[in-house]
Amino acid sequence: MTISKQSNSINLHYIRAAIEKGTGRRLSLEKVRQYLVEEGLITPAQAKKYAQIFTGYGDFYSTDTPSRTKEDPGEAYRLAEQLQSNR
Repeated sequence: MTISKQSNSINLHYIRAAIEKGTGRRLSLEKVRQYLVEEGLITPAQAKKYAQIFTGYGDFYSTDTPSRTKEDPGEAYRLAEQLQSNR
């Protein structure tokens, strides 16, 4: 017996990876969702309901661990430069 549960979730990470492979440009998840709406591929209501950006399990469970914060690409580059200069 197979139990199937239909999911209307939109995987923004997967779509972003496909865009990056085709164009060589990495977009933010917010931009991917925005472009999907602008191109008429999903409605604003679908974007709000099915294309949520995952910020951590804290949104679903009570925990003392904070959810992931937004990434700061500049900080990652500074850290990489610092590590390289310390070699």
